[in-house]
Amino acid sequence: MSGLRVGVDATAAVALDDRDRIRAVRHGDTPARMLEQLLTRDIEAAAIDRVVAILPDPELAELDAGARVAVLRIGAPATTAIPPLAAWPVRERAMLAGPVTMVRGGHEYDGRVSAPLDLAAVTEFARGCAGIAGAVAVAGVHGLEYPEHERRAAAVLAEQLNVPVIRGGETEALGLLERENTAVLDAAMAAAVDARIGELTAVLGARQPEAELFVLRGDGTVLPAHLARRHATALIGAARAAALHGAVRLAGTGSAVVVDARSEAAVVSRVRDGLLPGAGRLREIAGVRTGVRTPRPVVVSRRQAGFPERLRAALARTRAGDDELAVLVLGELAEEIAGVPVTRPPDGELAAVIGAATAEAAGSVDRIFWQGAGDRQESANRARRLARDAAVRAGADPRTLRETPVRAALTTYVPVPAARLQVTAIGAPLRPAPVTP
Repeated sequence: MSGLRVGVDATAAVALDDRDRIRAVRHGDTPARMLEQLLTRDIEAAAIDRVVAILPDPELAELDAGARVAVLRIGAPATTAIPPLAAWPVRERAMLAGPVTMVRGGHEYDGRVSAPLDLAAVTEFARGCAGIAGAVAVAGVHGLEYPEHERRAAAVLAEQLNVPVIRGGETEALGLLERENTAVLDAAMAAAVDARIGELTAVLGARQPEAELFVLRGDGTVLPAHLARRHATALIGAARAAALHGAVRLAGTGSAVVVDARSEAAVVSRVRDGLLPGAGRLREIAGVRTGVRTPRPVVVSRRQAGFPERLRAALARTRAGDDELAVLVLGELAEEIAGVPVTRPPDGELAAVIGAATAEAAGSVDRIFWQGAGDRQESANRARRLARDAAVRAGADPRTLRETPVRAALTTYVPVPAARLQVTAIGAPLRPAPVTP
């Protein structure tokens, strides 16, 4: 038996074979201990190809003074009207903020340098952060499309301080403030995520060092552990997403509507070809607007009157007239969904860890493409290449990639010919090469 995949969360660990059949299950301990027991008592450790973990949502309340984040914005004098963290809630700013400054640098929409990067100011800032900040966030104007200044500043900061340095350009988000906020939160929560990943890494290092460790994102796709350490905000909501994906896998279908019924509420969402529907809004974390786009399931509270009627209405909206989509139900749902045939997948209590074990890797692009040097089709092709490259970095096998259609929107609010393009590429994780004795 080889090619096993393990999914693990705070409640269970499951091993699946290459036909998605359950080979072993563990319950009721910490994720690291369940994984160790699985590898030492239930299956041959050498048979494991990969482990996908669902980490608890990082919480700002966990952070201590060591998590204070220094913030460097590259973009003066053009971006000084709203300083970093100015729109943050007072409590969160007081909890996390270390030294904050803005330096000259950055680019225009078309790639022209708006001001030379002030490396002397970056170095001075680094010296002022020593012994104060446990991490640094760096964000540059138009740093998503033109990351050179961010990278140069980050290199100086990492060399001077020897602490995690997170760049805003590592998050696919249009706005400077959203990228900056995401980098700050990712930097603040990096240590907590790193500690949880470290526990699982230690088990694999001792039992099966050839296996790859992934962490599940909030959209139900995976990130390699070394990248997950830098993207804590992207991991929020992973447990819910995993259950939705797992239900579809257990039902043996590629697309379905899933009703995940819990004691407090029922969550209704569509899964289509391995992807949850994207959200039109950006996620807020503790009142801070980030650049992370969150899936948009419909949550129907059981505490309000008329739960059955509201659930049926949510189901109708989610199906959006596609009555051919199967409706899958997880958990306890005593109320009937009138007129809608439903299926309860087998082993539904393991849906989340099975969803993790079978999760795919994805890369998304959502940015403005300047079209002064080419036509719309060239921009679309570049967006597709960027999405595919991001998916491969996330662990996808390039031979298995499939793409969503490229969505385009005209941008009348920028001073050059441009279009906003969105596309996602997704595929199965690349299996590690067999080890030659």
